[in-house]
This record gives sequence, structure tokens and C-alpha cells, in this order.
Amino acid sequence: MKNPKFFTVAEADRLIGSLETTLERIKRNKQQFLWLQKEMVILELIVECGASDNNPDSIELSAKTKKFKGIARDIEQDIATIEETGCVLRDVDKGIVDFFSIQDGIVVFLCWKKGEDSIKHWHSIRDGFAGRQPLHRSPTAR
Repeated sequence: MKNPKFFTVAEADRLIGSLETTLERIKRNKQQFLWLQKEMVILELIVECGASDNNPDSIELSAKTKKFKGIARDIEQDIATIEETGCVLRDVDKGIVDFFSIQDGIVVFLCWKKGEDSIKHWHSIRDGFAGRQPLHRSPTAR
């Protein structure tokens, strides 16, 4: 990230609703993506055994491949949308998002996890999720 965006807690809090929605959509799409991937493996085996282009399995594989690619694009677009806000998407599956912030003159990450109703934690830029601290504990009070 060239020029990170720095957030106040209030600015980060305002993004939570859209982050929840986008992460839930990514989760649903990822489940469908994985399900289609499994189905396509089976269909590919059938088609590779010499099925013609107008065979029902070949037609179904073609349709599923098209849908698969569309879902992959949707997931990539949703991830890009999150990142364009200036957030740092750490874990799609767990819904962990960091926001650059300056607290007490120190660059830190405000840390949010899907399901939390507001920003309640921060961590140093080196510590990651495992180093989360409650917001009321100042970064300089370590």
C-alpha cells in the first residue's frame, strides 16, 4: 500500500455496516465457488472421457465454468472494494479488517472482526490480531 489512509475510530465505525454486508456476500460467494469447483472436477472427468460438446455433461460443465468465473470476479471485486476504502483486509474467512490509525502519536491498527458492532480494539503494526488491546488502553501505556 503506497499511501495508507489513516482513520479515526469514528471513521472506521462508519464503515462497519458496509463491511459486514460485503464480507457476508464474499462468504456466500466463496461457499458457492467451492461447491461449483467440486462439481466441475467431476464433470471434467466425465467430459475428458470423450463426451461431445453437445453432451449434457459438457453443456453443464460449460455453464458451471461460466458461473464459476463470474463468482470469482465478484469475490475479487468485493475484496478490491474493501481495500479501496483504505482498510486492510487481513482474513476473509474470519472477517478481520485493520484500519491504519494514529493513537497517542503512534501509528497503529484499529482492529475489527466481523460480528463486532464497533471498533473496540487496536494493535501495533507488528503484533497482528493476537496482540489486540482494548481501545481504552493507550498504545503508549504498554
